[in-house]
Amino acid sequence: MDKKRRYQFQVSAQHIDFQKKVSLSSLFHLILKTAGKDADNNGFGLLKLQSDDYTWVLSRFVMDMERFPLENENITIETWIQDVGTMFTTRNFRITNGEDRLIGYVSSSWAVIDMKTRQGVLLDSLASLNAFVWPETIPIGVPTRIANIKGDIANRFEVKYSHIDVNCHASSPFYIQWIADCFSLDFYRMYKLKRFEINFLKELTFGDTGVVYRESKAKNDYLFQLVTSEKGISCRARIQFEDEGNC
Repeated sequence: MDKKRRYQFQVSAQHIDFQKKVSLSSLFHLILKTAGKDADNNGFGLLKLQSDDYTWVLSRFVMDMERFPLENENITIETWIQDVGTMFTTRNFRITNGEDRLIGYVSSSWAVIDMKTRQGVLLDSLASLNAFVWPETIPIGVPTRIANIKGDIANRFEVKYSHIDVNCHASSPFYIQWIADCFSLDFYRMYKLKRFEINFLKELTFGDTGVVYRESKAKNDYLFQLVTSEKGISCRARIQFEDEGNC
């Protein structure tokens, strides 16, 4: 039984930003793709859960990167389940380049919900989950709670057809896009994204509209909050940057 697996990807033109680096939302998507493949291989993937009217939802996520891969670069994402609690399970990731050199870590917290009630499900109902636990921690720790912020409006969004996934809510990479779009191209030329964290709090569904608040916590350290008039706060996030000259 493989408790840790490695998945290979090549950064293609569809994944990169204007600097020919993989974008934050694209790298986030590849990490989610890795989690999905591994869950499928372990026997508790999305299609298996949906056959029982359950589905996986991402609750919290933290990523720390030495650098972002470039176009046509090959990367490997290794993943494993660190632990399983009553309602949440922790899945970790290690990202390496084509020479097997470490370039980043990710830790994520997941829950299972009932698709009919939209309520959480006790994880002991997935008997096979504990069999795949590999209790190895990573240096960046597990994702934690992000506090409420004030800040100013830095972006606006509306959930449309292309944002909706198979769970009938806005796919999580679009949350990342709305947050990343709070900065200009010149800002991204000057600063390198180092660490990203997000807490998902409420589902966004078709037609929801809202704003993204941004608050500067310290130099190169920003907090975000996505808020809709109908549902309130849907997520909170934090991005820490480094001066590009330090890369």
